[in-house]
Amino acid sequence: MLLCVSGVGRGGLGLLAVKRACLLTRTAHSSPQNLEYRPIKKVMVANRGEIAIRVFRACTELGIRTVAVYSEEDRGQMHRQKADEAYLIGKSLPPVAAYLHIPDIIKVAKVCLKSNP
Repeated sequence: MLLCVSGVGRGGLGLLAVKRACLLTRTAHSSPQNLEYRPIKKVMVANRGEIAIRVFRACTELGIRTVAVYSEEDRGQMHRQKADEAYLIGKSLPPVAAYLHIPDIIKVAKVCLKSNP
């Protein structure tokens, strides 16, 4: 299972989603008896900087693999180095535009899901 964390910040998800280390999933007929907890195996953070590094640290402490996305100009940044996997997005775009290039982010998420059924 892959959890994507994007735009984490004030008023956002924060580390709450990561801290629980599992996702609550509902079956077709949602009732209290049909609730199922499945462990989070991998988290993709579509962000950069200090927030991404904090999410990666929390995931590492919980034994969850991490995935970073980065722009060409962010190749040497710490968030890329702290992640277990890193993928280039928004090729030839400026950094801000690269992180807002949704088709590339979705493509990376699909690649991560294929490698982690």
